[in-house]
Amino acid sequence: MSLKALVIYFSPGGNTRKVAEAIVRGLERGGAQVTLLPLAEAEDQDYEGYDLVCLGAPSYHFNVPEPVLRYTKSRLSREREKVRLGAPTVPGRWAVVFVTYAGPHTGIDEATPAGDHMAQMFRHLGFEVRGIWYAVGEFHDDRSAENNLYGWLGDIRGRPNEHDLGVIESNAAGLAFVLDHLKRARTS
Repeated sequence: MSLKALVIYFSPGGNTRKVAEAIVRGLERGGAQVTLLPLAEAEDQDYEGYDLVCLGAPSYHFNVPEPVLRYTKSRLSREREKVRLGAPTVPGRWAVVFVTYAGPHTGIDEATPAGDHMAQMFRHLGFEVRGIWYAVGEFHDDRSAENNLYGWLGDIRGRPNEHDLGVIESNAAGLAFVLDHLKRARTS
């Protein structure tokens, strides 16, 4: 009867994948059974078999990347019968959203719209969103040298680093512990 979790990520540069893997390690450390899938393999994944669903993506130009936008729109369209006025929370349905960002112009403010977008999809489907987690990640494009050194956050080369991933892993372990206890309390 342990917590069952699904972690879905979109990660063209690898940063969000690293965070997803840290979440998996933490959830497993907290006793959860976890399935990890890249977004391309999660299109038809049913959320019903999971207590916790996590979705992660990088922030691009203060929004989610196009594949993630298509995914959230498609998911809401496919599950429209679950969307209710007032967006009531269904007991035992939890979600976490995670976003990697570099924020060269305005820092984390560039990432929060992406996190809010993904969280809203879950809220519309009746999930209680237990967190929107943000992690700094270095650029992997033709402007990397400039953006990784001189942006709003300073030198972000090598991020997310061991410390960043350790924080995420610890948060995930704590979340798994809490949600497992909530699940057990609901079923007893």
